[in-house]
Amino acid sequence: LGNAVDPFDLIEQHGADALRWYMITNAQPWDNLKFDVEGVEEVKRKFFSTLYNTYSFFALYANIDNFHPSSYPEVPVNERPEIDRWIISLLNSLIKEVTLAFDSYEPTRAARAIAFFVTEHLSNWYVRLNRKRFWGGGMNKDKLAAYQTLYTCLETVSRLAAPVAPFYMEKLYCDLH
Repeated sequence: LGNAVDPFDLIEQHGADALRWYMITNAQPWDNLKFDVEGVEEVKRKFFSTLYNTYSFFALYANIDNFHPSSYPEVPVNERPEIDRWIISLLNSLIKEVTLAFDSYEPTRAARAIAFFVTEHLSNWYVRLNRKRFWGGGMNKDKLAAYQTLYTCLETVSRLAAPVAPFYMEKLYCDLH
């Protein structure tokens, strides 16, 4: 077979979810796909590592502050800072877009939307701009709102992405609970 890549080696090296995510986000399932191992590595680096780092940031500070979502009353969304309302609005738009894409049998569109939300909106904007809200001090309403907002985003992403990356997303979901 010459330069053929053994799929079992790829799964062993990169994981089934990274391989599946790469294949789904690069082309609709019914289209031809020119497979590139470097593309799988890029998916792992850009999407899965970003999501993992976002979760790790949340978990680090949540553990320090003993935050668990069921331990505190929910801060109403309309009482949260504008940036929390912004990311929740984008999250609601993502839910609508992903649901419509899956209902229309367009997993490529759904997975791309999830990846864009995680890498651009959640990690690059929300977490980066809100780091200081998680640091030090006691649990006040602002800090609680930040925790609840990030938790909601991570939990929702784990549910939305589960059809494409079931193993990774189940682990994320369980770690959040």
